[in-house]
Amino acid sequence: MKSWFKIISGLLITLVVIGVVTMLAIKYFGVIVRGFEALRDKVTGRKARFFGSECCDYEEDDDLAEAEEL
Repeated sequence: MKSWFKIISGLLITLVVIGVVTMLAIKYFGVIVRGFEALRDKVTGRKARFFGSECCDYEEDDDLAEAEEL
C-alpha cells in the first residue's frame, strides 16, 4: 500500500513540476528569446573580432571595381 502511495505522489509531483516549468516558459517566452539573441550576438561578435575587419575591406580591390563595371 505504501509503495503505491509513493508512486502516485511521485507522479503527481512530477506533473506539477512539469506544468509549472511549462507555464513559466510560456509566460516569459519573450525574455527567453531575447536572452538567446543576446547570447548569439555575443558569440558572433567574438567570431567577427577574431577574424578582424580587414577581411571584408574591398575599397581598394581592383577586381571588385572590374566586377561592378560588368
